[in-house]
Amino acid sequence: MQDLIVACLMAFVIEGIYYALMPERAQEAMRKLAQVEPEMLRKAGILVAIIGVMIINVIKR
Repeated sequence: MQDLIVACLMAFVIEGIYYALMPERAQEAMRKLAQVEPEMLRKAGILVAIIGVMIINVIKR
């Protein structure tokens, strides 16, 4: 459980750095994402989550 909390907090840190260093690029990325169909975002999110779980399993072994 502690690993999950640390991973979530690391995501916060990485996002915070991204927004702090490149706010204009972050806004442009959000504008582009707003134009993508929700079903495509859902599929991409599932794919990225699966890839992340697979990488974690490889690293943890």
